Amino acid sequence: MNRLRRFLILAVVLATVLFNGSGMTEQLEPDPISAGDIYQTEDSVILPMDALRVTEAVTPEDIRHTLDIIEKTKNGEMKQREPLSVVERGDGTYSIIDGNRSYSALKQLGAKNIPVIVVSRPYHKDVESFDDLMAIQAQAEPEFHQFVTSLGDEYKAEVSEHSDLDNADAIHKRAKEDHDGDYGKVIDVLSAEIRLPAEALQAAVAELFNQDSVLCVYGHEEDSGYTATIRLSNGAMAEIRLNVAQ
Repeated sequence: MNRLRRFLILAVVLATVLFNGSGMTEQLEPDPISAGDIYQTEDSVILPMDALRVTEAVTPEDIRHTLDIIEKTKNGEMKQREPLSVVERGDGTYSIIDGNRSYSALKQLGAKNIPVIVVSRPYHKDVESFDDLMAIQAQAEPEFHQFVTSLGDEYKAEVSEHSDLDNADAIHKRAKEDHDGDYGKVIDVLSAEIRLPAEALQAAVAELFNQDSVLCVYGHEEDSGYTATIRLSNGAMAEIRLNVAQ
């Protein structure tokens, strides 16, 4: 990807943010296709299908199985599922945390919008204990290393893989004090900092937005840095901090 293309992507991202704002300025009418499979709650909103991004691999077999469930739900053989969980990506769209298969199947059926709950930050959907967290993070570590190394090489940046949560006590404390004991919400056991030239920062951010594994990118006004949350292939979460090299 050359420099011009990077900056064109960034321009599109910024224009999308300015035009769409939070993405929820207009409440849509429920789509009859998705409404037959997913119930709404007091906390849910309806978003257009095109505003959502799939963040897990969904196979044709997954879709066939989910279509069977949708048909059984339609016939009253199964209960409706809860709204999808999504998080704002930072570019006017939303990453799906939980419900990738339902989304893919309903899109194939022609649904135009879908009920979702917008969460404040990503979480591990299948992590319920400290042991679960450690197992999924250990399995994902080589993939995370490859991801940040590749990004660092592309932008000739300095990469430092580290974590403030470098021992069990720190992880237990984070889960207890910040997340009411929910280990699934501890998403920065795998973390890294990438320090790169100021002129390359925005291009790197634009490229992160272009990758499906990136769930969200948050800017930091105080130091012009960014934090990106990525989902690795086994579902593990990790965080990358992008800063200008001093």
